[in-house]
Amino acid sequence: MIFSELKEGSISLRYGENPHEKAWVYGEPAFQLLHEGRRISYNNLLDADAAWAVAQHLKDIAPFGAVALKHQTPCGVAVADTPEEAVRKAIDADAESAYGGILAVNFPFTLSVAKSYKKYLEVIVAPEFTEEALAYLRKKKVRLIVPSRYDAFVGKPAFGALVVSERILPPLEFQLQVGKPISDDVVMDMKLAYVAVEGAKSNAIVIVKNSVTVGIGTGQPSRKRSAWIATTLAGDKAHGAVAASDAFFPFPDGLEILAEAGVSVVVAPLGSKRDNEVLKRAEELGITFYSASSRVFRH
Repeated sequence: MIFSELKEGSISLRYGENPHEKAWVYGEPAFQLLHEGRRISYNNLLDADAAWAVAQHLKDIAPFGAVALKHQTPCGVAVADTPEEAVRKAIDADAESAYGGILAVNFPFTLSVAKSYKKYLEVIVAPEFTEEALAYLRKKKVRLIVPSRYDAFVGKPAFGALVVSERILPPLEFQLQVGKPISDDVVMDMKLAYVAVEGAKSNAIVIVKNSVTVGIGTGQPSRKRSAWIATTLAGDKAHGAVAASDAFFPFPDGLEILAEAGVSVVVAPLGSKRDNEVLKRAEELGITFYSASSRVFRH
């Protein structure tokens, strides 16, 4: 083992990334495992952390936010006026992908919330669970996690070493570059899109409408391809929607795909040598373009 000098923690994982592989936890993860309907696995642990990071960021937007996640990237992210609606919207955003996934929320998990969805989930992460919710959920094959406070990092083994980076969401402050100022509701969608795209695997494009993700293109080597996936998934829901990119557009082509699908607002960091070309094309396409303060790559 390349990390044999590190102290192995007390958590025993079901198996590694695949069932024929072993897995280890070094150190003590900062959470309480309230219920293990089935022993927690390597993938469960990484997915739960990824979902919780996005759920925590949603606190900056609204009191009730939820994230459905699979393979360390969101399937659906939503904010709503009630906890039950937030969970429903997040799961229904991509119900097919959410099956067997992870749900993380930024509010206490009550019995009413637990009964508000029917989808099979592997893990639920929440700041707390009520006793009634616990009694109900302990009858299911689900892992229940309550995180404690910890500093967020990202990292991976590379060349026999562990490479680690801070994970910090930049301020959700955007500057209008092209077009007219947008309404408060659309500003909410823009913030939600940027929080969601920070949690997706790069290259990533996320489309949001009415406080829920409607199309997520993620993990592609081409930003243009991510835009195509996001708009294809969104379909007609892309009309009048907001799109966020986790880094600058190196060419106008990704922007053109979003415009063709009907997206009306785009938020992305600048920094390309073709920024002026991209912004000029946004103006020609009738897109309102806001710049973000920083890129939010996640590999």
